[in-house]
Amino acid sequence: MRLSVISTLLTGLLLFPSANSIAALLDTGAEKAQSVQGDKSIAFESQTASFVSKAAEIKTLIQAAIEDSPQPFSGSVILLEQGKPQLELQKGEGISKDSRFVMASLSKLITATLVLQAVDAGKIDLNLSLNHYLFGDAKGDNTALKGTVAGTNSSADALNPSRYDERITLHQLLTHTSGVDKLGKANRFEPGSQFEYSNFGYSLLGQVLEKVNQQSFAEQVAQFATRYQLNGLSAELGSIAAIHAKVPSLAVGLQESEVIAPSGLVLDEALLPVGGLIASAPTYVAFQHLLHSGKLMSAKSYQRMTTAYTEISFLWPNMHYGYGVRINKDDGLVEYSHTGYLSGYMSMTLHYPEFNLDLVMLENLSLNLNDRARVFELHNQIRQIIRSQLLLAKASNA
Repeated sequence: MRLSVISTLLTGLLLFPSANSIAALLDTGAEKAQSVQGDKSIAFESQTASFVSKAAEIKTLIQAAIEDSPQPFSGSVILLEQGKPQLELQKGEGISKDSRFVMASLSKLITATLVLQAVDAGKIDLNLSLNHYLFGDAKGDNTALKGTVAGTNSSADALNPSRYDERITLHQLLTHTSGVDKLGKANRFEPGSQFEYSNFGYSLLGQVLEKVNQQSFAEQVAQFATRYQLNGLSAELGSIAAIHAKVPSLAVGLQESEVIAPSGLVLDEALLPVGGLIASAPTYVAFQHLLHSGKLMSAKSYQRMTTAYTEISFLWPNMHYGYGVRINKDDGLVEYSHTGYLSGYMSMTLHYPEFNLDLVMLENLSLNLNDRARVFELHNQIRQIIRSQLLLAKASNA
């Protein structure tokens, strides 16, 4: 450990958490969700009460890592334990607890949640084909739909320039195993045969939601935010400068190149379901807490979301993918995560169900991709801090 980190740990002269801003949001969101969905909840196999809390150590180590990082950092970090804020740290010019960020690929978890809510409402069958929903009579009631189950009565060799591969299912889009390519092009591989991360696939899921709900994706996000009182969540269109003019709390994204300058990112309809949603860190962590507390979908749908369907190549070893979530179970520690990168913005989310521990990290500075190890070095370090402390807690209570 570097001397500056050790000094930080000894002095403790770093930012301290401000609990009220998140706690109020979590409470109101939970109350709203409870009124909408009643007492439905997911029974986690949690032994949290029997573990010695490591939140204080984790908080201090995360603070030290950010302060001691050789890379520039601008953003907001929040740590929750049992739904209660343990750390609320902001750093960077103009960054406050109310600052909003483009969430990059953390948006995919919200898109997957909206899809599973449509499943719960009987509007979507994940085993039906993509073509069925985009080009059939999808009006929100599966009993009236005339599509066939993907993979039946179709020829893999017949390329229809006005259709996607008939074998592609919504399940495959959610898990990045569809191999989908642009309309009129042959599929990249046999659907379901392998993993290939696909932003385009999640953009198509946004189109499916628009078809079955007869409403724009942006409007659906707005209704979702209102329903669960996630007031810092929105779907905006246009350049970052234009959005900032009407949403002053949006932190302008900065891109590191030869110099650090505004990124010039533009949010359009295709990007929203993939990585273009906007939220503050308190809002996203409130969403995440509601999700993993069983307040946003049925227990069956949550189980679908958090099932490991396919192994993936990623920065971290032994990773798998569910629906909009990465999954790791090394050393008996269950971890649900995702990361994101767009020009001007980076993000990371972590959830450990056994400890009911959440971390959300939103940044408005994207580091130069010429050195990928450097770009994600702080993310990797913070993840390892959390994992090492939780594994110590498990060992001490074995």
